[in-house]
This record gives sequence, C-alpha cells and structure tokens, in this order.
Amino acid sequence: MRIVITNDDGIEAKGIKALTAALSDMADVYVVAPWEQQSAGSHSTTLHKPLRADEFPLNVGEKKAYRVSGTPADCVLLAVDVLVKGKIDLVLSGINQGPNLGDDVIYSGTVAGAREGALNGITSIAFSIDAFENPRYESAALFAKIFVKKIIEEKIKGEIYFNVNVPNLQWKSIKGVKFVRQGKRRYVDRVMIGKDPFGKVYYWIGGKPVDSENDETDNGVVHKGYISITPMKIDMTDYDMLKRISQWDIDIKR
Repeated sequence: MRIVITNDDGIEAKGIKALTAALSDMADVYVVAPWEQQSAGSHSTTLHKPLRADEFPLNVGEKKAYRVSGTPADCVLLAVDVLVKGKIDLVLSGINQGPNLGDDVIYSGTVAGAREGALNGITSIAFSIDAFENPRYESAALFAKIFVKKIIEEKIKGEIYFNVNVPNLQWKSIKGVKFVRQGKRRYVDRVMIGKDPFGKVYYWIGGKPVDSENDETDNGVVHKGYISITPMKIDMTDYDMLKRISQWDIDIKR
C-alpha cells in the first residue's frame, strides 16, 4: 500500500512528522509537502512559474520525502503524476496546527490537499487539531492510524474525502467520535487596520471565531470534546435549486 502525505504548514512542521511516523509501519509513505507555510491558500495551483521538488528526508519512517516550492494542491498533483511511481491508495493531509471547521474548509490548504487527492480519484483525509498553541499531535496521530485502518477495512474508494478534526486533549480525555455535517464558521473583527513605518495604511485579515458550540456539527462536537468526521465530495451542485430553476422558462431569442 502507498500513502501520500502532504500539509499546508510546511514540510518541517511537527504535525506532518507525527502523521508520517504513525502511518509508516502500515504502508509505504511518501511525503510531498510545501517548502514553507501555505495556510489559507485554499486550492491554489501554480501555473505561471516553474515548480521545484527536492528530496528532503524527515527520517521518521517514510519511504521518501520531497519538499515542493508550491501549494498543497501542487504537491498532490506532482505526487500523482511524477514523484510517486505506481498506484497511490490514500492521500492524507495534515496534521494541521489549528482546526478546519465549518466554512473554513473553503480557505484551508490542508483540506485542499485532500480535495486534490479526491479529484484524482483517490480516497483522501484531512486531519486537523483544534489548537494553535501547544497542540497534542500524539492524540491526532493515534486517531489517524485508527481511522485509516477503518477506511481500508471498509474498502472506501473513489472521489471522496474526509475532514477530520481532533480536540486538543489527551487521548484518554477525548469523549469519542461523531460523524457530522459541516457547520458554519463566522468571525468578528475580521480586518485590522494599521499604519506601516512610512505612514501608509495596511489591512490585516484575521478575526475571532464566534461559533455555536451547541449544535451537532463539526464545530459543536469538537468543542464538546469529540473527534468530528465529515465526509465531503467534489460535486458542489445544489440539487434542490437545480430542480427549481429547471422549471424556469428563459427565452433568449425574444
């Protein structure tokens, strides 16, 4: 079995090393990850300049590791088409430092790495931990191994990817696993305005999340101490709206 692992925190991030070490005894693991931080880069793909890929051993049990001068989506594309010889069975992305909950999956480079795997017909999983400071990667890595084994046992294949978020707790303190839908992710104070040393105004996008912790979505269950798993697909068609607008009569010849 061959597994490709990428991330958006960069190849030297602790999360990708923890994930690679956890999976290396059950598959041939190939790490193909960005040279540097690519957070919130979404599914950006490099088209207007060349990419470089160098071997960059992590020495945590991987078969090979490459650092790529591009995005997570670039990394998976290169792995599929060039860097990994033979059939790839799974693409994993993470372990991301910080959660990827609700609407943030649209912006996430971590989730985009998994989505690129699914676009290529490979079952993929994005793993994130709900902490920006002092993340407990050992808990997320342990669950990653459990979940990957389950995916293999259940023979899940095709254009599907899973978004997994792990609460930042010791393993024994995690309450369990919840299979849930994607929630909402809203922010306040999204733009900070300041001035640079030359007196020119700049804008810094960020903000504080104001999620509801009481619903049965990825947001809610992670904040209650559960691991959230959300299955996702490539087709973003709104089928209810498609059915409705299919009844419209729009005559462009009048």
